[in-house]
Amino acid sequence: MNQWDPDGQRWVRSAPGGGSGQAPPASDRARVLILVAMVVLLVAVASAAIWMRAHDNGAEGQNPALTAGPEPTPPPSDTSYGVAEPYGDDLNEPDPPESDSPPPEVDEDRPEIEGPTETVQRYYDAINSADFATAWELGGKNLGTSYSTYVSGFEETARDAVSVTDAQDDTVYVDITAYQTDGARHAYTGTYTVLDGVIVGADIERTS
Repeated sequence: MNQWDPDGQRWVRSAPGGGSGQAPPASDRARVLILVAMVVLLVAVASAAIWMRAHDNGAEGQNPALTAGPEPTPPPSDTSYGVAEPYGDDLNEPDPPESDSPPPEVDEDRPEIEGPTETVQRYYDAINSADFATAWELGGKNLGTSYSTYVSGFEETARDAVSVTDAQDDTVYVDITAYQTDGARHAYTGTYTVLDGVIVGADIERTS
């Protein structure tokens, strides 16, 4: 569309949509360039911030076993005394549980079982002390006679001297001298069999 320019005294072609068709001034172009540069800078800064955050999150998710430094070396054991110093998790390990089982009971009233030789010696000590009840319990009851007959058999005996000549397992070898009340002496030899502190058998014969 043509318009009349009164200053130039001529007709000029106008730009579409009206206006003079002249180029925008330089100051407007500079503003546009500055605005575009600022937009580009903001986009770059935002992109850099997003990339750094993603990188940091990726580092946090790494396996610590791959990134951690070398583990400390345990201290050496004190082999001079055979005791190793506690190290690491051993310091926090609980003590082993104590056993709930009660200790075995000890029967203090139970007499100690003597050896066969001691049993024979105690047997004759009881006879020489006229403690026939004790001698009976130590083995007189196992000699095949009644208690009254057993006791009456020592009426003419003043004292018995017994000598242990040998002992093998539960068998005791003895020589016996029986001093009689009339001054006579009778000699015997043989063996006693002892089990659990009691005479359970005898094989005695008179030699004189």
